[in-house]
Amino acid sequence: NRSKRLEKVHVVIGHKSCDLDSLISAFSYAYFLDKVSPPGVLCLPVLNIPRTEFNYFTETRFILEELNISESFHIFRDEINLHQLNDEGKLSITLVGSSVLAGEDKILESAVVKVINPLEQSDGGLEFRESSSSLVVKEILQEAPELITEQLAHLLRGERRLFLLNTGRLNGVSHNLLTQKECDPFLG
Repeated sequence: NRSKRLEKVHVVIGHKSCDLDSLISAFSYAYFLDKVSPPGVLCLPVLNIPRTEFNYFTETRFILEELNISESFHIFRDEINLHQLNDEGKLSITLVGSSVLAGEDKILESAVVKVINPLEQSDGGLEFRESSSSLVVKEILQEAPELITEQLAHLLRGERRLFLLNTGRLNGVSHNLLTQKECDPFLG
């Protein structure tokens, strides 16, 4: 059992909706943590749905296929025993896109070390709400900008465009004429 050799397992869990923002945030933040954490800490993004439900998330699957990120690399909530890791004192959790654990996972709340939730981190104004992934990339750029690879930037750019379209934040700009600056203010 690999968990016996690990000092800590840091899990990044997205929202139960498993929307593109939640998934990209979990992947990106786990990647960041993996690069900056000490040896002996395994950092994993966990999709907060059972594997059998992933087929319903066509938008998310399409983007990951476009980026050649194989589904076989995904870890789903029903494939990892977080309760055992918590009982062993090895679990730490970062939540992205949500600030609470649901259902039987509520007992794991003591393992939550960080919450990245745009609803809690906004200034209360309705005109601009950031996505979880934009908060993640801001932290990466502040802490370790060298970790922004071309693939990670592409992944974040795709989510940002979709976020702008879905929230109607194009302010009269043609959907076909989005510039890098308009879609990726966080990538500068």
